[in-house]
Amino acid sequence: MIRPRNLPDFIGALLCMALGCAVSLEAYRLSSYAASAFVGDHTLPFLLGISFIVLGLVLLVQSCRPKLSEADDIGAEPVAEAGERTRLLLCLGVLFLYAWLLEALGYFPATLIASFLLFRLIGSYRLGPAILLAVLLTGGLYGIFIGWLQITFPTGFLLD
Repeated sequence: MIRPRNLPDFIGALLCMALGCAVSLEAYRLSSYAASAFVGDHTLPFLLGISFIVLGLVLLVQSCRPKLSEADDIGAEPVAEAGERTRLLLCLGVLFLYAWLLEALGYFPATLIASFLLFRLIGSYRLGPAILLAVLLTGGLYGIFIGWLQITFPTGFLLD
């Protein structure tokens, strides 16, 4: 067997394929309750399981490719700088804040605040474009999920 060149990708590929098998087996179990072979609660899990298996195989092949030369290996694995790590941790903090704000303020203000902060952190947008994009994103999501699909989102206990 060829030794994996990129061990994290190799392990991730194996986990992805195992998850795909588990999801596909669950879809097969659910298919006994369906009225049709192609329509029912089992269809989406089956498609997702097959997708996980195929993408895991692609990643597995990619992780086991032999090195072409030493020239290709230079800079192959970039190390994140301290500023990038800080931004990543701040984004994670914003997502935890968003989860809390959803319960406290409700969907609309929480999504507006979180999307503004993420546009500033990830996209490095200036203040004006970040506000505009946050309003457009929040309004678009509101229109799709609450207006069109009639899905109820949290209203928040602070604004009741």
